[in-house]
Amino acid sequence: MQSQPIPPEQFTARRRRIQEFLTERELGALLVYSPAHEHKWGQTGHVAWLAGWGNCDRIVDSAVVVPQQGEPVLLLAGMDFMFEQAAEVSPIAEMRLAAAVDPNAVAGHRKDRSGATDFAGQALEIIAANGITTQRVGVVGLEVMPLPFFEALAAGLGDDLVRVEDIVAQLRAVKTSEEVALMRRAAELSDLGYRTMLEVARPGMRGIEIIAEMERAVRREGADHAMYWMASGPPPDWNRVRLDLKPHERVLEYGDLMASCSYVVYKGYWCHGQRTGTLGKSCPELDELCRITRDAQDRALELMVPGEPIAAMGRTVREKAEANGLELQGGRIGHGMGLDYSEQPVPLNDANQTRWQAGTTAVIHSVFGLPGGKMFVPLGDLCHVTDDGPELLMDFQRTPFVAGA
Repeated sequence: MQSQPIPPEQFTARRRRIQEFLTERELGALLVYSPAHEHKWGQTGHVAWLAGWGNCDRIVDSAVVVPQQGEPVLLLAGMDFMFEQAAEVSPIAEMRLAAAVDPNAVAGHRKDRSGATDFAGQALEIIAANGITTQRVGVVGLEVMPLPFFEALAAGLGDDLVRVEDIVAQLRAVKTSEEVALMRRAAELSDLGYRTMLEVARPGMRGIEIIAEMERAVRREGADHAMYWMASGPPPDWNRVRLDLKPHERVLEYGDLMASCSYVVYKGYWCHGQRTGTLGKSCPELDELCRITRDAQDRALELMVPGEPIAAMGRTVREKAEANGLELQGGRIGHGMGLDYSEQPVPLNDANQTRWQAGTTAVIHSVFGLPGGKMFVPLGDLCHVTDDGPELLMDFQRTPFVAGA
């Protein structure tokens, strides 16, 4: 096995935790589903967490079947060459093809030649091969499972299909030091994109040209995925700013207000950050608005300690915002982050009574509504909860930047 930064014993410990769960609930196996890694905004990390295969080579439906006793098996609705790619990073020894549910998938047209059976049939075979007395199969990953896939499972397993609480999502929430190191590297790459922005941005450039240089710098350093969006507009009123997730065609001018947001993935692990500033010279009105919103976020971060309820952070941001004539939009101040863009704990809001645990990682990016109605997301911080409080994984300045100065 090559290129796997997570030690093999961690994968063994993960499998054993799930097998304890299965024994308690008298289940023969757990089928852990993930869509292709390219479905970035949904849950794709369950298979990666168990199989170590979290990169962009995973382009098909996949599942790990964890039997109550014995070793896990990786199932792919794909082609034979994928096993070679998976074996470079996966500690799982046994890998099998499964028939694709999608009739347009290439694997679906070759299942007779390959001998592949469907995911349900494979799960039952694995249970039988391990001498387990119950055929009941728990399933997780339902939130992102296509309906035809679920229907095929239900048809194949019947009453033996059991919907269970997502034990994998719960276990994934607390990261090991090796996982945090990968997220720290993703954060370094995110910072690289922002530093590139400071260097290349000039009046007369379209936003898309600036973003292209940022993404190029990050990808050439080994990021699995790098995407930035941009907002810009004339000073000093943020209500005149245009935000584009699509290519930002606006031509920037000297003194413009700017913001950018990063989506960076490194060896399967995410960083998501937001930073705000100006082009060429600072803007006192923006500086003051960022001071107010940064203060709200900083006061909340003081409560990001083990044992403290998440709700306390949400209340703090909301109260600080409202005291300054702002509203809190979107119903949350952030979300858990790791192998997925959004994972437990979710949501981070003023109603979530879940208590922070050391080892949890989350992005805090409060969304403020300004007088006039414009959305303002000035700051996003990727955080690792330590015994002493949050470690901010990004180093790029949290105060307003001045690009092209």
